[in-house]
Amino acid sequence: MADAARKAIASGLESLLRHHSAAESGEAEPLHQLRVATRRLRATIELFSSVIYAAQLKIFRRDLPWIGSMAGGARECDVTSTLITARATKLDPALKDAIAPMIAALGEGRKSERAKLDELLASKRYRSLLAKLARPAIKKIGADRRLGIVAAQLVRPASRGASRLGGKLAADAPDPVFHKLRVRIKRLRYELEMITPLGAKRHRKTLKRLEELQELLGTYHDISVASAWLLSYAETSSAPPKTMLAAGALIQSLSSRESKLRRQCMRAWRRFERSDAMHDTLEEIRRAGRLALKPVSSPVPMPEKTEKSESDPPNHPPVEDPHLEDAADSNHHATNSHSVTESNP
Repeated sequence: MADAARKAIASGLESLLRHHSAAESGEAEPLHQLRVATRRLRATIELFSSVIYAAQLKIFRRDLPWIGSMAGGARECDVTSTLITARATKLDPALKDAIAPMIAALGEGRKSERAKLDELLASKRYRSLLAKLARPAIKKIGADRRLGIVAAQLVRPASRGASRLGGKLAADAPDPVFHKLRVRIKRLRYELEMITPLGAKRHRKTLKRLEELQELLGTYHDISVASAWLLSYAETSSAPPKTMLAAGALIQSLSSRESKLRRQCMRAWRRFERSDAMHDTLEEIRRAGRLALKPVSSPVPMPEKTEKSESDPPNHPPVEDPHLEDAADSNHHATNSHSVTESNP
């Protein structure tokens, strides 16, 4: 557990620093990857929360979401601008050019969010967080357990949280429920990816399904955010009448798409729950952990031959003992399964 926690946090920190440098260019994709790196680090911290000292855990839980929210502000401006531009192609040709003031407003919003993020990345608080991530305070008690033995237990809270939120999905459920489910699915997916060496076929299949769910919920969230921004813009902006007409048409168009996606999200989640995919995956991980505990069989010693006497029987090919074959075969499987838990994600 201790080794796995240190390696996973170190890997997450390396990714965060790499995307931090790229994000300074101001381009959209590096900003997105910075946010993803932050979320993956949050999932790592939650997965190994039982072996991180409470004082440091509190700082990680406070500051990592802070970075993610700052990177998210600029990212949402980019996504909303892309959505409006793409959706405008479906409007009346006379209204297509009227979206220019909206795109300009989003550009100004992005500049403001970028300035906040730049300030964050240059702050003492951010540097202090990086220093703590570079030297995580790992407990001695409990951290000496094998990861393979406790992996399913570590992932279970994220699985239960996703299931609890999924149960709240309904036609009249507020948008934050869908967003929270998406966030929890991301955490669950990232945690499962960290322990991929402990899984097998079911594990891989579940990861693929979680990724598809995340993508669907993500599209729904992006459209919800764009619709909310357009409503706010229409209420507070002093844009020309033609731009207001375009904003109203875009809100109507996005609302229709949002309703369809909401139904698709509910159906996709219910299919996932009915499949018992998470139960099967956790059971697969538990089996891998139990196999790692099997003792390695010792080879059966053969009596040593001394000087050959006249009474010794003539040389014949050895008779194959099926019991010895079984022992050797079980020894081979036990050794292989033991090596699975030695691979830290």
